[in-house]
Amino acid sequence: MKRPCKPGPVQPDLPALPNSKACKPVRTGKKTNRAKTATSQTAQQTDLFALPLPPLPRSHFMPEEIRLSVVPSPEKIQAGTDDGFLYTIVSQEDATHLMAHGLPLNRRAPLMLTERAGIPLWLAKITETEVYSAHSYPAVLRLKRSLVAQALEQDPDHTAEFAISCYLLSGN
Repeated sequence: MKRPCKPGPVQPDLPALPNSKACKPVRTGKKTNRAKTATSQTAQQTDLFALPLPPLPRSHFMPEEIRLSVVPSPEKIQAGTDDGFLYTIVSQEDATHLMAHGLPLNRRAPLMLTERAGIPLWLAKITETEVYSAHSYPAVLRLKRSLVAQALEQDPDHTAEFAISCYLLSGN
């Protein structure tokens, strides 16, 4: 026995469904046929512990891979166009350590880098605050900018102070 679907009082303006899609009464007490779910299939899940581990975050750049070198006479550097290198100024002891072991990537104490035009300004600031002799003059190191670009972040404080782009080598 079929019952025609009648529109309810809430939406009286909707037409009735065609007979092929008519409402079927739900019988209580009988189980309805359900489609088999994926739990009945024996699909194996991949073992997450068998996958290779992701690489560890980088902790430093080796001197050879970033073309780290000492600038022989930093006082003669002229502010010019961008040459594709970044520069940092450190003590002589730190320069020998960095040349031997590479540049560390540390978010808590990042290494400051500047472009070529920022070196004379940075050296002037350092020589105002400290007195250097001929053998303890700070060393200027240069490295290839494109090889460390993914580990750089802008340094807005020193950029505003020197009026030239400065960066922090933090590793992001």
